[in-house]
Amino acid sequence: MAEPVDTPLDDTRIRHLVERFYDRIRADAELGPVFEAAVEDWDTHLSILTDFWCSVMLAAGRYKGNPLAVHGALPLPPERFEALFPRWLDLWRATTAELFAPDIAALFAEKAERIARSLQAGLFFDPAKAGRGRPG
Repeated sequence: MAEPVDTPLDDTRIRHLVERFYDRIRADAELGPVFEAAVEDWDTHLSILTDFWCSVMLAAGRYKGNPLAVHGALPLPPERFEALFPRWLDLWRATTAELFAPDIAALFAEKAERIARSLQAGLFFDPAKAGRGRPG
């Protein structure tokens, strides 16, 4: 395995990350079948995700999608979806650690964890569990 590269972050490096990460996703016993069922055109999917991560990490502003709507449309029960998030994050952390210097890998992990929490809150928020009224 090559050492992580300590060069400036750019579109090319992010595209390489996205490609390497989704190669791992597709090979993963748990996540692979889910993504294969959900993604019809991998080239388009990888381009969209490159735009997304360039927007997150470089403030590129190219991503115009709605991650909450896309993930909400997946035909997975909430408990299965929630159970897959940790595996997705583990593969993300491993891939970023392999490709980037520790400070950049940590930033990618922090952003991914924040995004995952936001998606989980948006997809699985249950007002009944959160409590509705104020203490009287």
